[in-house]
Amino acid sequence: MTWFAAAQDGRSADARGALVQVLAKDRARTAGAGVYLTGRSLLTCAHVVNAALGLRVLSSQDPGSVMLDVAFPVLSATRTWQARLAAWIPPRSQRYGPTADGSLRWEGDLAVLELDEEPPPPVGPARWVEMTSGQEVRAWYGGGQPFSYADVRVAWYEDGIGYLDGQLSGAAIDEGYSGGPLWSTADGAVVGLVMGRIAAPDTAFAAQHTVRRSWGLGWQSVLAELRRAGAVPDEHLHALWAKPAVFDVDESVRDMMVGPLHTLLGAPGARAAHAGALAAQLGLHVPAERPAPSVEELAHLLSGTERALPTLAESLAPQVADDPRGRAELDRLLALSRLTGAARLLSVAEYRVLLGKVQHLVMHDPGLLHRAANAALPYLDLPQSLQAARLALPAVPGVLRELETWCGDSSPVPEGPGLPALLRVVEYVAAETGGLDCQALQEWSRRVAGRLGVHPSALHERRADAERWSRRTALAGARILVELDRYAKDSAGHYRCSVWRLRSDGTAARAGTGSERPRTGQEIAQLIREIAGGADGTGDGVALVAVSVPPDELELPVDEWDGAGADEVIPAPLGEDFHLVLRCPKLWLRSKTGASDLKRRWKARAQSPPLVVDHAVGGRAGLIGLLKTTHRDSARVFVQGSAVHRGELLVVCIAMGVPIVLWDREGRGDDKAFGGGGSGGGPPLDAIVRESSVEELPERLRHFRVRAYAQDVGSGRPALVWEDAELPLPDDLQLADPPEGTEQET
Repeated sequence: MTWFAAAQDGRSADARGALVQVLAKDRARTAGAGVYLTGRSLLTCAHVVNAALGLRVLSSQDPGSVMLDVAFPVLSATRTWQARLAAWIPPRSQRYGPTADGSLRWEGDLAVLELDEEPPPPVGPARWVEMTSGQEVRAWYGGGQPFSYADVRVAWYEDGIGYLDGQLSGAAIDEGYSGGPLWSTADGAVVGLVMGRIAAPDTAFAAQHTVRRSWGLGWQSVLAELRRAGAVPDEHLHALWAKPAVFDVDESVRDMMVGPLHTLLGAPGARAAHAGALAAQLGLHVPAERPAPSVEELAHLLSGTERALPTLAESLAPQVADDPRGRAELDRLLALSRLTGAARLLSVAEYRVLLGKVQHLVMHDPGLLHRAANAALPYLDLPQSLQAARLALPAVPGVLRELETWCGDSSPVPEGPGLPALLRVVEYVAAETGGLDCQALQEWSRRVAGRLGVHPSALHERRADAERWSRRTALAGARILVELDRYAKDSAGHYRCSVWRLRSDGTAARAGTGSERPRTGQEIAQLIREIAGGADGTGDGVALVAVSVPPDELELPVDEWDGAGADEVIPAPLGEDFHLVLRCPKLWLRSKTGASDLKRRWKARAQSPPLVVDHAVGGRAGLIGLLKTTHRDSARVFVQGSAVHRGELLVVCIAMGVPIVLWDREGRGDDKAFGGGGSGGGPPLDAIVRESSVEELPERLRHFRVRAYAQDVGSGRPALVWEDAELPLPDDLQLADPPEGTEQET
């Protein structure tokens, strides 16, 4: 390949062309290092600025618009430049408080400096790639002396932090290295900034002490912090991305690309224009006065360079919009790209736009991508980073890259490919977000779908699904988790109660209950009403109250507990005012497969038909057989019969991970339908559960209870186990918040 060979010419051998020396106030010593970004912008650590000014190193106090002396080792060690502090991202603890002296890890800690003028060559911006475990990287002392390099390895990368281990030879990362670039020779790019070191204690050295371990902030976190602070324009940040990765070329795939490329770009002028635009997007340099690349050279680039083919397709798509043959050849190219190691769904520009928007949304709502992906892709096992309710900002690029590799939906479409999984998730994110962000994401999705050749009706169908899901979830109110328990010495009808409120971001706050004493049902109902009234996300929706009960208390009439105060004239049973559901995790946790069974069945809840059982099913053994075979994925079981008969069936259902179990506490064994009646103009209970969608069931059941309580006789006393696999368990929440922060919340 020769036409694109100039791509390598401008790449420096290492990052010293971008290395910055930050000097102390007296200019006699080096306070630390930094990196030249672009234009007049420099990047360093906030604690390096503090050190240069003679302040406490980890102070979070903004020094204001101060001037610092900096130098570029690649130019001259004697010439200094004045740089103004333009953006301050202070060091902060993981709990977003001040960082104590002697801390071994912290967050934030970035500063952007601005020069009066751009520095001359050979100073130039380095390119950046994401930090990953296993990278071999090099750091330099701020003064840039050739002998000062320190070679280390990213031994472990987690939550935006890379832990760096060095061998017992050569230089070690120490004071004066902070803020400097971590250069990956293999990637030809910077992967992060040096932040600190983890030194052995000031005692006699022992074999178990840490030796030559330091840590740095990965580019993912640097980028997220800069975007959050609005410290560097996005177009400048985009320019810092390294060239896409290059993979070994599969010659057979490359040769198959030649034919479609001849059809699409046979004219040299068109080929030169599209190749030049492609090179610019990939960060490659092309010769100014050369004819168009050959089709073979272009095929070589497309088959071996990450995002090259979708980027070319982005510029070709408008050209073939009204040309069926051209569209077919472009689709053929896109299909061939999936046979290469360079295969990616999105172009360079599409990926960068989406990454910026999603990072912005996740910063304000860490649970957003988790909720949208679970709703959009109910049959797929989500990546590990999406298993938790909160998504860490540095994990967003990895999640998007993995979603790119997933196949589209299998629903039939009029023509063309199905909607890819990533675009389906984006539609759900947009629907959940609303406003201008929703419009921007939907427009992005429309353009990408058009470029991929997805039929508009397929996109509109998935968009309608997402909007229905969003309307359904928009009606939801606060979520309250309650755990009830009894000790042998407690009076009959009295229970010990722990309560948590789920915040809108998925985290939980322990609610102060004032006392651990046993309470009556009425007292617990009053407590729940009080806590639900002040919970996050109350809005106009009905709150969900999920009550965990012991296995022998499944018949407990929690929904009938009245929380009305002595001076209130309107009764307030919990089942009327809330989506009151039961949980019994102690049962399914007794099974080694209980957790996985619950997760599998919960994902299939909208697709699996309801299963109605009574004593005629063959008792306990018969029900186990059904749930292991023909109803292995059943998520909804409706249990009929007397208390004696249904007792053992309830235990089987919950222990085998059935998340939704409904029964009538008044059932006496001869019921033809749940709760019989439906008096007062309402439908019988079995009609409600059969006709309702899964997500509507708690609300329809609440309406039923309002009518049943008004009639007071003969209408049924429904109980519902609703074991949402995404809700945390009480045992996981015992230490969810520090005591001093929880008891103050009511």
